[in-house]
Amino acid sequence: MPPQGRLTAERAALEMVAAWMGGRFYRTFRITDDIPDSVDAILAQRDRQIGVTISTLWDAESDSEGRDFSELVASDLLDDDTGGYAVWLPPGAEIPIEEPARSDLRLLLSGGMRGLQPEERREVRIPVTLQLAKIQTDGAYVSVTGGLSSHWTTISEGIDGAFHLDSRPLHRLPEEAAELDIIISRVRDRAELLSAEEFTEVHVHDYWLVSRLPAASPAGVTMVTAPPDLDPKDGVPIRRSFRRAVQRAMEQRRSTDADLSVLVLLGALAHIEDELATAALKGMNPASYGALDLIVLVADGQVRQVLQPRSLPWEQDRNNA
Repeated sequence: MPPQGRLTAERAALEMVAAWMGGRFYRTFRITDDIPDSVDAILAQRDRQIGVTISTLWDAESDSEGRDFSELVASDLLDDDTGGYAVWLPPGAEIPIEEPARSDLRLLLSGGMRGLQPEERREVRIPVTLQLAKIQTDGAYVSVTGGLSSHWTTISEGIDGAFHLDSRPLHRLPEEAAELDIIISRVRDRAELLSAEEFTEVHVHDYWLVSRLPAASPAGVTMVTAPPDLDPKDGVPIRRSFRRAVQRAMEQRRSTDADLSVLVLLGALAHIEDELATAALKGMNPASYGALDLIVLVADGQVRQVLQPRSLPWEQDRNNA
């Protein structure tokens, strides 16, 4: 784990999990400074110690660009804003290095953070441009690459001609169905204006997510970002990273005297409903993770339980009383 005062993606995940466990188990969990070398973090619950392993569901790399951009976004927040924030980059998205796109993104993200209360999350609209071409007058369909590919049938309904839509600039679709309808309607409206072998631009929004961390979190901004070539729908690398994380957590469990063992997984997902960690767990031999008490996934500004504890130390104490 990084130093106590530094806000990183791993520290943001730990803060979120501590708050989530407090709400789920009706206990207070405090992040401690006294961390043995055998574990990533320790949560204290009265006199009990919870050992925490934190792993990413991708091959972690040094992200100096993300840290530099985080500092720029943090500098745009109000001087009296002591909150901790996370930017959850959608899979495939990258921080622009050219101006004015870089500064525009910086201002949009910092503006989206203003007014957030602890543990709230918000979508931020990022302007993007799609490319739409009419291939021929025959046919009634739109072939789609990129973020709207799963909605090609809806886009094609009643369309006159054959089209191709390049929606690769869209990395995360909105959570609200009405917002998605606006994007699809804009594409269809532009399609009606095209003749064969003509193309046009379609101006829409990508929906990035920002969240404010629990109240006691270190101040600042962190970027939760995976390598841009990571495909979160490809189960092979996800399962490989998951097994590696479980093995590491099991090793830490064996070498740490803790009352509860927790594995925290950081995922790169457009929406947490797309997660494959639960399926990866079901495909493993239970003996390979049997010593772990709780596995949770942190992604898209949310926490999701992957493995439920079979028993809890405070329940055992009550039963023995």
